[in-house]
Amino acid sequence: LSQQLHIDDVNAVQGIVLNMQSTTTSGSTTDKAPLPLFSSVPADAFSGPTISALLALFDNYDENCKVTEDITAEELIENDAFLDAILATSVFQQAHQFLVSKGLADADIAVFKEYLRLIWLGQYNRGGGIEGSSGLEHVFLGEKNGNSISGYHGWIKFYQDELAGRMNYLGYMVKLDLGVSSVIEMPMNWDGIYKSISSISVSGSPEIELALATVCFLARPNSKCPLSGADGTPYAYQTYTLSYNGNTYVGSAYPTY
Repeated sequence: LSQQLHIDDVNAVQGIVLNMQSTTTSGSTTDKAPLPLFSSVPADAFSGPTISALLALFDNYDENCKVTEDITAEELIENDAFLDAILATSVFQQAHQFLVSKGLADADIAVFKEYLRLIWLGQYNRGGGIEGSSGLEHVFLGEKNGNSISGYHGWIKFYQDELAGRMNYLGYMVKLDLGVSSVIEMPMNWDGIYKSISSISVSGSPEIELALATVCFLARPNSKCPLSGADGTPYAYQTYTLSYNGNTYVGSAYPTY
C-alpha cells in the first residue's frame, strides 16, 4: 500500500534541491551545516490544491501548547476545506479503502471525514489543563512547551521557518531516499530552542503524510509501522495515541527507519 501511495502522489513537489552538508550526531548542538537545508524550491511548489489548503491552516494555531486555541468560524471552514481537499485525492481514497478492507474505518466517506476531523484537528490537553494541542499542529507545524520543541515533522513549515530565519539546520544523522521524497533525521534549532532529534519527510504531499500516519495510527498504533517508498526503500512511521476526554487522538506521528 505505502509504495503505491508514494507512486501515486501526484501532489508531491518535484524538483526540490537540498544541501545536506555534513553529518552530525543526536545531542550535538554544533552547527555542522552553515548553509540552509533547502537550496531551491520550485516557485509553484505550494500552489497545489492540498498544500494550499494546508497552508491556510498555519495561522490558526498558537505554537505555545500551553495556550488555549481560539477556533473561529472561518477556521472551521478552512479545516473543512482541507479535509475535502485531501479526501478528493487518489492517495487518500486508496488509504481509506485499505482501512475499510481491514475493518479499521467506516466505509461511509462522510463518517470517515468526521473521524479524521476528530483525531487530527480535535483539540486536547498535553498537560496543564489547557486544550492547546492537536495532532495536525503537533505533526505538521510543531509546538513549543516552555524551552522545548514538541513534534515538528512537516517539511513545508521547516522550509518556511528556514526562509524566515527561524530554523537553523545543523546537519543530519540519516537521509533515506524514497523516490521523489526523502526522510531526514536530524537535530533542530527553532527560534533558538534545541531539539536533539527530529525527522521530516521532504517533498511529499500533505495527503500522503496524513494517509500513511492515519493507516499506521489505526493498524499499528504506538509502534514502528513498516512502509516502503516509491522505489521500494524500507522505512517506517512511528505513531503515538493520546487519550483525552474519552477519545483517542493522534498524539504524534513521524517518519523514521
